[in-house]
Amino acid sequence: MLSNYHVSPVKGGGSEAIALSQQELVVQKWSILWRSIIASSLEETLFPYCKYIRVLDLRDLSNLLEDDKFKANIAKNFFSGKLSRFYIVLNTPSSKVATKPVHRAARLDVTSIIDAVGEAITPHSCMLEQISGDVLPTALPRWVTRLPRLRSLELWDGRSLAEENLQELIARHCPNFDAFSLYMWSGEGQDHRFSTFISGLRPQSLQFFQVFRDAHIGVETCLALNDHGRSLKTIKLNLRSEALPNLALLKGCTAVETLHLEDMDGTADLHKTHNDAFLEIVDWLKQCSNLQDFSLTNFVGAADIGTPVLVEYSIRLRKLNLGSYMVKDNQTFHAALIQQPLLETLSLQGEPDEMTFDDNEILIQSLGQLKELRELELRGVSDYFSNKHIIHLAEQLKKLEDLYVSGYGITDVVWDSLAGLENLRNICINAWTAFTADGLLKFIEKLRPSNQGIVISIYNADPDSLLSEEEQAMVREVLATKVGGRLDYTPWRDPDVSEFEGESD
Repeated sequence: MLSNYHVSPVKGGGSEAIALSQQELVVQKWSILWRSIIASSLEETLFPYCKYIRVLDLRDLSNLLEDDKFKANIAKNFFSGKLSRFYIVLNTPSSKVATKPVHRAARLDVTSIIDAVGEAITPHSCMLEQISGDVLPTALPRWVTRLPRLRSLELWDGRSLAEENLQELIARHCPNFDAFSLYMWSGEGQDHRFSTFISGLRPQSLQFFQVFRDAHIGVETCLALNDHGRSLKTIKLNLRSEALPNLALLKGCTAVETLHLEDMDGTADLHKTHNDAFLEIVDWLKQCSNLQDFSLTNFVGAADIGTPVLVEYSIRLRKLNLGSYMVKDNQTFHAALIQQPLLETLSLQGEPDEMTFDDNEILIQSLGQLKELRELELRGVSDYFSNKHIIHLAEQLKKLEDLYVSGYGITDVVWDSLAGLENLRNICINAWTAFTADGLLKFIEKLRPSNQGIVISIYNADPDSLLSEEEQAMVREVLATKVGGRLDYTPWRDPDVSEFEGESD
């Protein structure tokens, strides 16, 4: 049913890899899906499709209109009949050459088409819960008054919030509104406008708040988020380093369950440069007893913030992602991991420079205690892992489904233990490896139906012991036949040597 168009395999041109010859057909089906929804708003279809849609993903419509294959007959059919009103083109000056003018196909005015489509659909979409895309500043004040079930806005640009009364209209007409996402907001004065929008919504109503890129979030926005401190369950923010101390102002947001923070610059070490703010941020996090999914990306000194969270008795994390920290001198953080026995997903990304034997052993012993782990990603922090460390992980973490690990000198001896992971679906070994075809085939032979579709990725294979093309082909064939799996195999290349070096002109 087209009420579920947003999860259709045709949406976005199809997610699966398709042959070039079939791509135009997929785009045609994609256009028919959108044409049916739009036509239904004009009462041109037998079934009122637009009445039942719950998500209006205008990003997807924009992608269709901008697709290279949306042209000629597909575009002609799309804009035929009553949909001709949506055929809006840009007024561009004609190009001229010395002999004669150059005739080009008219360029669609995608922004105006999107606005016109939204204006046509929203009066007939009483069940609509979410709008996604880049919309004109004048559009949302018109649309939200027609959408009593609207719960979520996913906007590309903050300019869509330009109308000063938008938040009052949402508060008055959309009693279920509780989620907001923004990709970017360039220009000046965003902090004040953002805070005005957030504060103007019904107090304690927002449950989800996300900003993908820099929106110049500052003091005012952080303070405004406290107006929803008891309702906000998800906060995801990308901030400039200079704005990180403002996180201390979120101390009222203690109901948060998912907290993802990213330092866009990766230059501020709060512990060293803003210690008062650092202590307040740590105190705030320790009050978040419902926190289950915690992520710090590109934070200098991320382990300093993460350690107090790990050891806080009231916090029981399910997911933890910590990036860009120095492994050396962070034994306390690694030892604290065992205080979170419910962890199911763990991603650690760190710099292994000057890493000691003790650093390695404390990390591996702590990881082995996390018996509930389903996903484990170790980038950099495991660069000094050898066969015995991977074997230890495989023997201790029986519920693993996804494993990404680095290391050195990895050989076939790890496969027997890895074959004991009944639910393994993805394994990536980004290490100096010397695997053989026989070793891989023996591993594949031990795979179970529960390993169906497994992807084996081997990066940085030792150039002196590479699998031949024939061996790779044989392993791929056996893997596909046994469990429908796939092998990705890449040899190590010297980053200082061009791949074209030595080739003749």
